[in-house]
Amino acid sequence: MDEETTPVAMVATCQTAGCPVDGVPFNATLYANAAPPIYRAVCGQCGQIVTDLVPVP
Repeated sequence: MDEETTPVAMVATCQTAGCPVDGVPFNATLYANAAPPIYRAVCGQCGQIVTDLVPVP
């Protein structure tokens, strides 16, 4: 497996007001994209883009 296909463990936290999981952190395995933002996630509850992504400590 080369560096381009290596997944990264991130903590994704939805910040959408009214979402049932607003503010609840979830571990996610993400792959890098060719164009910014490099890592992207979508909330599984409300379907909004999650912009609060940080590496798993």
